[in-house]
Amino acid sequence: MLSVSRFIEKGPFFRVAFVASVALCLSGCKLVDQKTFNARAGKPPVPYIPPPPPGPPPVPPLIELVAGTSPAEWSGPVAQIVHKALASKPDILFVVQCLVPPGTDSETDQQALVQLVQGDGQAVTQAIIKDGASPAQVEMAAMPDSTVTNSVIRVYVK
Repeated sequence: MLSVSRFIEKGPFFRVAFVASVALCLSGCKLVDQKTFNARAGKPPVPYIPPPPPGPPPVPPLIELVAGTSPAEWSGPVAQIVHKALASKPDILFVVQCLVPPGTDSETDQQALVQLVQGDGQAVTQAIIKDGASPAQVEMAAMPDSTVTNSVIRVYVK
């Protein structure tokens, strides 16, 4: 059996061949370091940042009326609410919002809004004025709203 030392002593060609074969074998090996056992070693920690808390819920309306409801059903509750609101704050502002679900096009939305405002929206506004609020204390707005499934009238106070 030929030992390594005798193999190297045979001549310069064998020395170069031996060193080249050792270098070739070592270049194919992966050296053991701290990342062998932990792939995240040496990387800075990434802190967990929780998402921001949800915002406050939207202000609920003072009253919500479904479009098409007869005035006999909603006039009594509207009168009570208007009297209570005016008693707590005489210069209160009533905001009447007429909301329709969005339609297929803007022309359909516009027609639905006009019908709602001229019908139930005006009736609710006149009832608020009749129950003690001045016309300057009532504001009306109309818009399509994707959160509603039927046409509604909401009364908010400011």
